[in-house]
Amino acid sequence: MNNREEILFHIKHYESQLNEAYSWLNLIEKGGLTGNSLDAENSIAEIKKHLKIVCFFTSCFLDIASSLKGLIDCETDWERKFYLKSGFIGIYESVKTFGKHQKEIRALIKSDFPELEYQYAPIIQELRNFRKEHKYENLISTFRNKAGAHYDEDFVTYFENLKLIDSPASVKAISDFSNFLMKLIIFWSELIDVFKEKTQKEMNIVERKN
Repeated sequence: MNNREEILFHIKHYESQLNEAYSWLNLIEKGGLTGNSLDAENSIAEIKKHLKIVCFFTSCFLDIASSLKGLIDCETDWERKFYLKSGFIGIYESVKTFGKHQKEIRALIKSDFPELEYQYAPIIQELRNFRKEHKYENLISTFRNKAGAHYDEDFVTYFENLKLIDSPASVKAISDFSNFLMKLIIFWSELIDVFKEKTQKEMNIVERKN
C-alpha cells in the first residue's frame, strides 16, 4: 500500500469483510447455526475455528493500516509519534498472539490442507525476515515495554524510546507488516474456500450413501 487512497480502500474493504465474518461467528456462537448430523456439526465447528482466525488476522491488519493512514495524514510531530507508537504496539501484539497459535495453525494446515503448505511456508519465512530486518526483539519489543504499553515512570526513558522509533525505517516496518498481514488474510480466505469445497464433496458423498 503506497498512498492514502489505496490504504483507505483496503481499510474499507477489510472492515466490511471483518463485519461479515464476525456476524457469522456471532451466529454460530449463539447457536443460530446448527447441523442435522454429526458430520454437519463437525463442519460448523471447523468453520467457527477458521472464522476466529480470519477475524484475528483482519482486525490486526485494520489496526496497522489505520496507523499507516494516520502517518500519511498527520500534521504535527506528536501525531507522527502517536501513530508510530500505535503501529509498533499493533505489530508487537499481533506477532505475539500469532506466535502462540502458530504451532496449532501449522498442524491444522499439515493435517487438513497439505496442498496449501507450499503457499503458507513463504508467508512464515516473510515473518521471520521481517523480525530480523526490523529488529523485532531489540527495538519493537523493547519499545513496547518502555513506552508502548504504558508510560515509563522515568519520562526521559519514555521520551527517548519515542524518539528512537521516530524514523522512516519505522514507517517502512509498519508498511511491511501491513503487507504481510494482507498476504496472510488472502491465504486464509483461499483456505476457507478449499474447506468449503471439501465439505460440500463430503456432504454429497454422505447424501448418496443415504
